[in-house]
Amino acid sequence: MFTSWKEVAAERTVMALSYLPDVFWNGMSQFGAWLLDRQKGHIARASIKLALPDTEPQHSHQIARASARHSLNYALSLPRLKHISYQLHDLTTVQEAVAEDRGVIIISLHTGPPDLGTMALTRAGIHTKTVIGAGKQSPWLNSLGRSALQRAGIQFIQRGNPTAVLQAIKQKYAVFLYSDMRAKEMPVTFFGQETSAPASGIYAAMLSKTPILFHYCTLAENGEWQLWFERFDIELKDNRNDSVQHNLQRLIHKMEAVIKNHPELWIWHYDRFKLKKKIRKRS
Repeated sequence: MFTSWKEVAAERTVMALSYLPDVFWNGMSQFGAWLLDRQKGHIARASIKLALPDTEPQHSHQIARASARHSLNYALSLPRLKHISYQLHDLTTVQEAVAEDRGVIIISLHTGPPDLGTMALTRAGIHTKTVIGAGKQSPWLNSLGRSALQRAGIQFIQRGNPTAVLQAIKQKYAVFLYSDMRAKEMPVTFFGQETSAPASGIYAAMLSKTPILFHYCTLAENGEWQLWFERFDIELKDNRNDSVQHNLQRLIHKMEAVIKNHPELWIWHYDRFKLKKKIRKRS
């Protein structure tokens, strides 16, 4: 199959990055986290105040700074995904869902290195695919991401191709989707704020009667990522749209509970509540 020079360049760049020493990555992470918090820290702190109103200001600052550091580590983790230490919990839960022979939809939360769970299940013998961005805004970064996933042995589907997702489910894959981001698919409340979220995972599961798992990561004191998978059973309402709305909101509440318990691990600098035009950046 023909490979473009851009794909070759991306692959070689990822390979070179994977061999860089930890001191380089630590430096990049510290500088990047400082820059991120300097540029978007006002959004992070305002978001924390909205979502966790009882948090003391000093604790809010601590959460925001830790979130910036983790967010940068997440972004920089893909080239080194194979070297990240983790513990896979709930493998039996995943295997039981796979045994139903209808594929599996795994809805994930942005806590932990992206697609660490995908790689972990692949290594455990589960046929998995992940859905990634289409790369329209940053084609080069998308190429780097795709090369990094390939290097980690992860199969992927680019966003905007629902047919490919349904086909993967039909082929009995476990498909990873991230659903804590904004999307214009369906209105929900997130920490009491009106917003919207991706509903395609719930829709696809109901259409194909596919089991859903909720996935998130936590971090142990020794720096080892803990990977968790929970069964999420659909509750049916009077019609399909009501069922999707109800279950998507239930899923959002699960995400809120994880974030409340581990606020420093979530990506608060992402403007989830569209606060950019409502608040001023402090000089």
